[in-house]
Amino acid sequence: MAQCKLTPHEFIQNAFSPMVSVMCSPSVDQTCQKNNLSFIEMIQPFCKINTEAHFRDPSGNTVTIRNLRITMLDVNSRPPQPTLARKFLNESVSLASSDRTSALQIGNSAVDIPASVPWFEAWRETFLQVQFPSDHEFTKHYLSCILFILICYCHRVGVQTLTIAGILVVSSVESSPADVLIQMNQQLQQLQNVTPAKLPKWFSPNVLRYYVLLHDAQEGGVEKAECAFENIKNTYGAANCYFLQMNSRPPGQVDDQTHLPDPWSQFLIRHLDGQEGSDHDSSPRTPAEVGGLTGMPMPSRLATEGSCDSDISPKETELAQEAGEGTPSGAITVTRHPLSPSADSEVPGSFGPTSERTGHMTDTSGLPSGHINSNVWAGQGTCIGGSQAAHGACLTAADLDRLRTLVQDFCIKALLPHVERQVQQLSDAVSNKKGVSRSLLSATKRWFGSNKPGMPNVNTPTNAVIYASDAPELQLRRLGDLCFMFGHYALAFQAYHSAKRDFSADQAWLYYAGALEMAALSAFMQGEPTRKAQEYMEESIVTYLNSCKMPQFATRATLLSTECLKGRGLYGEAAQQFIRMTSEDSDLRSALLLEQAAYCFLKAARPCMARKYAFHAVLAGHRFSKAGQRRHALRCYRQAYQVYENKSWSLAEDHIHFTIGRQAANLKLMAESVKAFARLLSPLSRQTAAQQAAFLREYVSIQQQQVSEEPLADSSVPELPLPIVEQNSVRVLVGPLPCSTSVTPVVGSNPPTVPASGVTFEDDDPDTAKWPKLEEMLITAAQKQLPMIFKPTIQMFSNYTDNSRNPVSIVGEPVSVQVKLVNPLQVSLPLHDLQLLWSMRPTALISADGSAAAPVTPSSQGTVEAQVLPSLLLPADSCQPVVLSLTPRSSGELHILGITYSLSVPATDASGPGASVCGRQLFHVHSRPRPQKGRKEPLPDKRLQVQVVPTAPCLQVNFVGQSSDMLCGEVQQVVMEFRNIGSAPLSTLHVASSAPELFVFEGEQVGSAVNGIVHIPLTKLAGKQLGVGQVHKTTFWVRAPDVPMEATLDLLFYYENVVNSAVPRYRLVRHQWILNASAGLQLTASALPSCNSHQAVTHSSTRLLNLPLQAKNLNQVQDTIMTEVSLVQILLASTEWQLSQQAVLPKGVQLQAQEKMYFLLQASRLEDKALVAGKENISHLWLTENSELQPVLIKSPYLDFFDRYVHRKGCGDAASEPSVEQGCGEGTNEPGLVDLCLLVQWQASVVIGQGARRSAVGQTCILVRHAGVPASWPPAIPQTGSLQALSPSWPLSSFGVETTPALPASGNTGERFPALEALQKLVIFTISHPPRVMHDFKSSRLCVVPVQLLLQNCSQQQLLVKINTLSNSNMQPANKSQLYSPHSSAAFRWVGLAKAWLELPGHASATVALAAALGSPGTFDMGAHLEVWCCEPGAPAANAVSQSWRVESALIVSSMS
Repeated sequence: MAQCKLTPHEFIQNAFSPMVSVMCSPSVDQTCQKNNLSFIEMIQPFCKINTEAHFRDPSGNTVTIRNLRITMLDVNSRPPQPTLARKFLNESVSLASSDRTSALQIGNSAVDIPASVPWFEAWRETFLQVQFPSDHEFTKHYLSCILFILICYCHRVGVQTLTIAGILVVSSVESSPADVLIQMNQQLQQLQNVTPAKLPKWFSPNVLRYYVLLHDAQEGGVEKAECAFENIKNTYGAANCYFLQMNSRPPGQVDDQTHLPDPWSQFLIRHLDGQEGSDHDSSPRTPAEVGGLTGMPMPSRLATEGSCDSDISPKETELAQEAGEGTPSGAITVTRHPLSPSADSEVPGSFGPTSERTGHMTDTSGLPSGHINSNVWAGQGTCIGGSQAAHGACLTAADLDRLRTLVQDFCIKALLPHVERQVQQLSDAVSNKKGVSRSLLSATKRWFGSNKPGMPNVNTPTNAVIYASDAPELQLRRLGDLCFMFGHYALAFQAYHSAKRDFSADQAWLYYAGALEMAALSAFMQGEPTRKAQEYMEESIVTYLNSCKMPQFATRATLLSTECLKGRGLYGEAAQQFIRMTSEDSDLRSALLLEQAAYCFLKAARPCMARKYAFHAVLAGHRFSKAGQRRHALRCYRQAYQVYENKSWSLAEDHIHFTIGRQAANLKLMAESVKAFARLLSPLSRQTAAQQAAFLREYVSIQQQQVSEEPLADSSVPELPLPIVEQNSVRVLVGPLPCSTSVTPVVGSNPPTVPASGVTFEDDDPDTAKWPKLEEMLITAAQKQLPMIFKPTIQMFSNYTDNSRNPVSIVGEPVSVQVKLVNPLQVSLPLHDLQLLWSMRPTALISADGSAAAPVTPSSQGTVEAQVLPSLLLPADSCQPVVLSLTPRSSGELHILGITYSLSVPATDASGPGASVCGRQLFHVHSRPRPQKGRKEPLPDKRLQVQVVPTAPCLQVNFVGQSSDMLCGEVQQVVMEFRNIGSAPLSTLHVASSAPELFVFEGEQVGSAVNGIVHIPLTKLAGKQLGVGQVHKTTFWVRAPDVPMEATLDLLFYYENVVNSAVPRYRLVRHQWILNASAGLQLTASALPSCNSHQAVTHSSTRLLNLPLQAKNLNQVQDTIMTEVSLVQILLASTEWQLSQQAVLPKGVQLQAQEKMYFLLQASRLEDKALVAGKENISHLWLTENSELQPVLIKSPYLDFFDRYVHRKGCGDAASEPSVEQGCGEGTNEPGLVDLCLLVQWQASVVIGQGARRSAVGQTCILVRHAGVPASWPPAIPQTGSLQALSPSWPLSSFGVETTPALPASGNTGERFPALEALQKLVIFTISHPPRVMHDFKSSRLCVVPVQLLLQNCSQQQLLVKINTLSNSNMQPANKSQLYSPHSSAAFRWVGLAKAWLELPGHASATVALAAALGSPGTFDMGAHLEVWCCEPGAPAANAVSQSWRVESALIVSSMS
């Protein structure tokens, strides 16, 4: 996880590897160029010794060196100037990348972290390379060799500051190698003796010189070369000389080595032009990056040396100052680098970059055109002219071994012995001068000066102390550096620890900070890191920053210190040091260090700080963006988003998405940029409206660029994030859309025409089953049988329907799709040119197995006609349904894919044109799972795969005269108009209704409809078919419900194709009639047996019924509709009773709101000869004066509605009661049943709105089932307005099962009485006796009066009647009047017959003779002490029920005396 290739020990060891300069004669490079390499480049892969080496320290102990690596550089190489150094630093980061990642589990989410960080390693190594040497330490830091290095990764990270050895390489082709060596020695001596010291800087005056004689084997003359080499060995010593033979491969011999790796590729020099220009993602973009080296201020100290041409422009002077070259001012100015207190300019005429003798000229940027540091750019091949050149073509394996042996012999035989001598000399020098102060001033500072950097009241300049080159303090530092480079870390720590005390005493804070830094590194390298060593490094960094004001060295110390801390697992402390070095002066450095701090937070063990990681990754990405490193900025934001994703931090996510979108767009990654900006338009966005509008404009602009730069392969439009399509709301409707005309009838105008409501997108009740039930009834009636598998017809497919079948459409009929578009933003979305996206497979291309060829795209003309919606404005934060349609013009398989549209945004400037982009939204519908038995997976959803068939009929139904406002019980006439608008004739027209009792069709007979199904004959049409374009009309009547309500009356029309094999075979038309029934007429009636004693005795077979009737206008005074009701006619329907003309009937009565009218009717039982079993008798009475002028209301359809009412009431009660049609004949065992129906015909004048009137005709029925039980219908409107009280007495299927309350089937209030009350009125009785009797009580103490008891059976069945006269009950009669209450007496006894049982047939009467004995004159209540019981014959006596009929008859007895 974000690991560096080098361990901390390897990194520190490479950073301070010994540096060896190389001086080559011109002919050496010419020989090496046969291999497309310079000598420095050729030797680079072999600069590391794989064997152990040893040397002795001053104590005589052997020091083992492992993996010794030296750095060989040309003596003429120079660090790049600040301008070019900044370029190297930027490109070292931009050219390094790694796509390999590792997953890290953080909580419930996984985060992808780079497996390695090559960009940081490249920048770190480059940063250490480009530094100029400083006199306070003996290390030299190069950034890169600019002109001759072609790679960005070098094997060596840091270099030793001063050259400790020199290798002189000469070629054997030289005419006199010895003379050339003498000349080169002179040049080397000149470079060492320059005063003041220039570049290069040397470790000591006594430099090791190693002589190499190079021989080109292709040139021959090996004997001559060996002879010359012998002379050189004799002159300079065998240990300091080496004979190198190369180019051993004969000319023309070529071996195929393309499959082998190139060992020089990672060390080659990258040639640059030295200009500031770079690619769009690597060059600096901020003033801080242009300000100085690595973004830090780099002040220059100038020294004058002679004069030069003064014709230099001010601009050139400014550029020279920025590059660190100095200021031309009439004299030659020599640049002194801030890290090098002494002058570092070259002496004219010296062997160096400006020397004409070597041919290396310096360009305007101060950079040599021949050699630069080869270790700055590793990993890149030498590209010349854009082609990759082959390296080492003339070298054999033996030549490579010789190069490897050269380095090994040089280190073991020459370099290490030289180092051993230097360590001994320095140790002796330090020991001899230890404890001796240089001067009195130095001793005074040691005793009285401040010993901490940055102390107050210290006037000494920070870097004012300058030591001589042979000062004891520098000798001690030189000893520490030499021991550190060669692995003697214990002695190095002692030297640094002693030196830092001296530097602290002298207040030489720069030297002091350097000693602290190296002491801490020495402690870490020897494997004994302590808390004190960590404090040393911390104090070193703080001193560099605060006291010395040299952030370059603080950065270097931070890079080294953090590696030590990470090696010890102290990631939190390492992150703190990284963060401390971030500042505004260098965006690139701050970005790299912030990124490393983020990785440290992620690696922390207690705990893993994921949010800190993400936060610092965002900060790193921001600084990368400011530094122009767009690729790395994009990578950091990607990594941070993995932590912030789905954490409800919407504002943080918006910032990340916006930055990713911008960076990806700048990098031409348009697809990723579009995705990032699309996420900004999330429904969960919490941005302001203005910010959302800005995001939308940005998205549209980026989408336009992507479409123009990266067009889709299939020339389709991209998917847009807005508006959002509610996938579950996609509905498909096949067939023509119904007309949504709202008709308001106007008085005096023609009857309005209302089209059938049909199926609309609003008809999506998932729980309704009324339409499939009606369809099943229609199919059974029309086809005489029900299919084996009945699947109801679906016209509108939604998420609640069974979508396993393909919708079927007809050619020429539209296929409509409703989709809900959601705008989650706070700004409106203008859409244009909305239409459906489709594909069509014609029938000719579909094979027998169902497969098809390539679908026809929308570009095909004439296949499908798509409706285009020109414009649509979606308001802010809204959801709006949109209906679009397709009209197929040929048969086949139509696939509806989605919608296409154009999304536009207004310009920021109101006068400018806005931007728009064409896009699409695809449908992804998934119906609700409907698993079958044994099948777990859901059925496929085929609602968007429409099957188009060629021809089929299409019925259009219109209703003329339909009204939505009626009175309860009102009857209206409506004309139906049928028109065939399809492409084929139709036949077999049927209609079904959920409330058939409310409809009567023309020519229909009562009972002819099966389950409410009515066949509409087409006999008047040719062939009994309704042809294409033909019209057929018929009439029907509708009666409003009896209860005030808003009812939905359903009509379903069924018609068939004349071709039985056609698909579809039949089609349906729906119509829903919203009927608002207002309060009308209420009837209350009861049937009371008439007790005319004389008729009962003489005409026992002609019983009379008294029928009191109350009529009430339920219209309220405050109602908006006022009615005035006039009663026209009263009808009685019964199998045994008929109305008598003896009735109290007021004529011409009009009932206003809430007015009542009472009628007293009488019904007589029909004679036996008039009784017809099962046939009703209808009798009527007129309530108007001119009955001849009234409409015939006893004919159709009024009588039909009456018969439907009676028929429905009888069928509804068949399970519990006899029907009206059954009458009161045999087989009826219910006692007290009279079962008669009263019908009142009425007319009303209805006042509508502003005084407009209309006439209404209607009828109200009431069923009286039991004698003596009052009935009322419809029920009065309760004050509470409960729905149950407003519901009808029988269930109307138009309301659905869930809204219809369960009420008694009989439909009257009598059903709510207990059954005992009816049983107590089975037998009525009365008594007959003389009203006055004269008796002589003196002659006879008792007066016996004969009494006749008359019994009448009111039931249809035979009863066993018991008469009991022994009752001692003194209870007064319930209905006794006040007239007899104070006078009548019950003080008498019945004599003679005390108890009697007799059988009384149904509706029969009988007379029983009784006698009453009275003992005194007075008035007596003869109904007292008389009880009548009845029960079924054969039933136990305990089952007898006492009859509640009371007799009120007074007898006056007078005394004769």
